[in-house]
Amino acid sequence: MARCWSNLTRHVENPSAGEIRGGKMSYKKASVLIASLLFATTLIHAPLRASFQQAAFVESEFLVRLTMELPVEVEVMFDAWTTADQFVQWFPGWAEMTVTEGGEYRFGWDGWEEEWVGNYIEVDRPTKLVFTWFPPVAVFPIGAYETTVTLSFEDLQGTTRMTLEHSGFQAGPEMESHKEAWSGYLYNLRAYLLQR
Repeated sequence: MARCWSNLTRHVENPSAGEIRGGKMSYKKASVLIASLLFATTLIHAPLRASFQQAAFVESEFLVRLTMELPVEVEVMFDAWTTADQFVQWFPGWAEMTVTEGGEYRFGWDGWEEEWVGNYIEVDRPTKLVFTWFPPVAVFPIGAYETTVTLSFEDLQGTTRMTLEHSGFQAGPEMESHKEAWSGYLYNLRAYLLQR
């Protein structure tokens, strides 16, 4: 499994200190950096708004459900989740992926020792991707347990509808922080795919 790095990596002189060379950063890189920090620290207090549909989540089931429609081919959106060199352009700083059923992924951010890890449960390109999700204890002290993320991709004749369902939460606070973080990352995904 090869590790792919975000383009942000080459701009970071001292990741643990957060120093960025040059002082200039593109919108894309800035949005990835900001969302990475928000997700990693779970300090988001309100979801980032984007021009995508956000379905209501059902608290009694401890389920996060978000929906997004974009004018891209379904394979393009699916591959943004399953190709490490694309994934790091809108989500983490680095990623390693073996995208097969039973395969493993791990990703993280520069300057952090902690890693997110999981396994692929179902890989059906380009319609469905299911994987386990296990955040590090240092980031989610009360929420560091395995949950499941299900991505469904629907071809709408020139537009793709993606539905993200994150299930298995044991309590509301962990679910709410993930809902807010996923909202920010879907905004990044939207920006990444529309700039291609």
